[in-house]
Amino acid sequence: MLAALIATAVLGCSTTTGGSAITTPPAPGPVNVATLDPGRYPTTPAPAAGTASSEQAGRLIEGHRMAAFTIGPWQVDPALSARLPDDAVVVENYDQIGSKVLWAWVAGGAFSLPFEVGFVSQRTGDAARKTLLRNAVLRFGDDRSATFAAQGFYEKAMAFPRVETIMPVVTEPEQSVPIPGHPDTRGALITYQEGAERRQELIVSTQHGPYVLVQVIHCATGSDCAAPLAAHTLDLQIPLIDTFTPTDPNQFATLPLDPTGLVARTLALPPDQATSTTAATYPPAGALHFENDPAAIGPALTAAKVDTVAINLSTVYQAATADDAQKLLHIYGDIVAATKTAQPADGVPGLPQSRCTRVPGAGGLVPHHWCLATVGRYLIKTVARQLDTAHQQTAAQYRMLTP
Repeated sequence: MLAALIATAVLGCSTTTGGSAITTPPAPGPVNVATLDPGRYPTTPAPAAGTASSEQAGRLIEGHRMAAFTIGPWQVDPALSARLPDDAVVVENYDQIGSKVLWAWVAGGAFSLPFEVGFVSQRTGDAARKTLLRNAVLRFGDDRSATFAAQGFYEKAMAFPRVETIMPVVTEPEQSVPIPGHPDTRGALITYQEGAERRQELIVSTQHGPYVLVQVIHCATGSDCAAPLAAHTLDLQIPLIDTFTPTDPNQFATLPLDPTGLVARTLALPPDQATSTTAATYPPAGALHFENDPAAIGPALTAAKVDTVAINLSTVYQAATADDAQKLLHIYGDIVAATKTAQPADGVPGLPQSRCTRVPGAGGLVPHHWCLATVGRYLIKTVARQLDTAHQQTAAQYRMLTP
């Protein structure tokens, strides 16, 4: 995982940020598309996708829509930006509440209640994960069901059995914690052992219309920081979810799979590598859940007037103009190159303004190669272990986007 990748920057013809000037890069020279080597990757768009056609496929699309209306941890505290496995996922069914959001025992508080779909985003502030915020928006069948679910989560969290077959094994009495500014919300503070570490976790669930808003919080500085963090999250999350227009579950199957057509023009992941959040387009607010440093890249996407981001094997950012895409590449490339111990790598053959960087893997993991290129109003980003693979993916994606 690459952490703290993107630094805040303002896009413009000539600006100064932190004492260094950012200028508009020169326009890219002509590209002979026929010379680009795509390897085994396709170079033509996929057929138009049509509608979901099934309730389950539509449920995923609804989850993608919810991403832009789910507060990311970095919006609550910019320090909470380091990525985690499965740090942003669609919650597709009740069972996943107990595997993606809450301990399975706590998720049992919603057993048999009608659950529709949800989205969860989590980040940590340190490599040891001593500070963590997980924020989820879970949609139930109606307000009454959400009320029962929120109360059920709280009651289960306050009554963990002390048996080794139910995780975690709580080692101290649970504590009820009030949430400042939210008198109808209470959190359950649990203490448990994780290896040699004593962990404390605050579990908060709030009913708001048909939604249950869930926060799971670990604080490195002690439990006193958890309740204010939950309160701030709710202060942001409640007004945001109020702006979301949910789809009637009976209409899930009619949702368009690729409403902008950009997914069809983005390299597809092999089926065994696809996730609940890939093969999808997002507005910037939703796409930021999948950035390495969303707090920093957000302003750059805004300045470039990016309106759509397609996420699949490659990532494609649709900017307002070709000039905006070039500026975005310039900033993105500079900061990737400035990553600690990163090394420059050869650009994509045939794409003279492409930029590639070898980035070390976190914690000694295998390094990856990042390549960036533009074609028209699009910025292409590919990430692969092997440089040749990143080159081929970028070349294929370039050809797929070429008119």
